[in-house]
Amino acid sequence: MTVISGTLRLASASTRQLLRSSEAWATTLAFPGALLAMLWLFSELRFEFGSQQVALIDFWVTGLGVLGVALGNGHAFLANISNWKAGGVLKRISLTPITAGQLIVGEVIPRAVLGMITIVAFLAVGNALGADIRMGAELVSVIPVMVIVTFTGLSVAFVIAGITKSPQNANAMDTAVSWPLYLVTGTMFPLAAFPAWLEQIAQFVPYTGLIATVRGVVLESRPLTDFGAELAVGVVWMTGLLLAAGRTYRFVK
Repeated sequence: MTVISGTLRLASASTRQLLRSSEAWATTLAFPGALLAMLWLFSELRFEFGSQQVALIDFWVTGLGVLGVALGNGHAFLANISNWKAGGVLKRISLTPITAGQLIVGEVIPRAVLGMITIVAFLAVGNALGADIRMGAELVSVIPVMVIVTFTGLSVAFVIAGITKSPQNANAMDTAVSWPLYLVTGTMFPLAAFPAWLEQIAQFVPYTGLIATVRGVVLESRPLTDFGAELAVGVVWMTGLLLAAGRTYRFVK
């Protein structure tokens, strides 16, 4: 019970810090807003591949919404935790009863909540701009998927902060890791349009299956049970990255 209460106190403190963070508000409002403005400019376009056709705005709102939550939230968070490491904050925390695991969970909880709020708002505005997205009970099914997305993205931030020696190096690695994901996860382009070998590899890239799951739920009203394999890959990545975060982002190096 002491561990749980301590973690909840950390989550509460992190929530207050999050609400005061200009970086967090920028990634929650400015970054999604810029993406939505871009979607509006191209809202009349459609993808055609083989015998299939899909409205670009439907495809991009769902893909960019999910990946934007993971990468935008993680990018702002990385700036904080890499500075904590470089500034010696972690060494001071190591003198308290707080464990690395508690710190990670306490920081991730409020950002998972923020991520869910962001994706709902993103989908709602996308609908207003012309996307055909189900905004009813389907959103309840999206909640566990977005929790996996958020935990995965923030775990990546902890790993990057743990293995780099400065905030500048952390930012460079974050950019190098993040931008290819817009291509190979099917966020902006259908995987069916890729070469067969790349389409197969992409199925095992973080977020690919989770984006496909959210699309299936909010665009086609399919149940989560249709996406068992995709969710399994997502859970494996989330679990592995959480464990890696605990090992790499340590209080004392």
